[in-house]
Amino acid sequence: MNLFMRLLRDEHGFVLSAETMLLGTVSVIGATVGLSAVAKSVNDELTDVALAIRSMDQSFHIEGNSGCGACVAGSSYDQCPVDQSLKQLRDDIEKAKAHEQKLRDEAARRPSEKTLDKEGDPQPPTSEKPQERRKKAKKNKKPKNQSEDDLDDVEDMQETNSPRS
Repeated sequence: MNLFMRLLRDEHGFVLSAETMLLGTVSVIGATVGLSAVAKSVNDELTDVALAIRSMDQSFHIEGNSGCGACVAGSSYDQCPVDQSLKQLRDDIEKAKAHEQKLRDEAARRPSEKTLDKEGDPQPPTSEKPQERRKKAKKNKKPKNQSEDDLDDVEDMQETNSPRS
């Protein structure tokens, strides 16, 4: 117990919290960049594997056989030229990358605060004030009981009386 108390009070080699925060921040940023680089390189390698597999010519032809009163049908498969199929595969990859970049650009243009409707679906941002939106929603809704109407009126009064920032 005496040893534990001495270790508890010992401050030799104590790391300051600012140093710990700096070290933690640098570690997290480094790990994020590292994982991003790993993800990109894995994706590039898988693309190379897809191109290599597609480069193999998988055409075949098996002759049919007949004799002794029996016959077996033949089978064949002719693959389109490898250059043509590789070009098509590369085009598909480029289209997928362009689509992914388009989605990223759209996400970057969206406002950070999303408004959701009652079902949880995102709503486009509007320049309407909340009070105006609520009035429009009242017109489109089924009739409510009196206490809910009173609650909405109180909320409207609070919004109009609240100081603007």
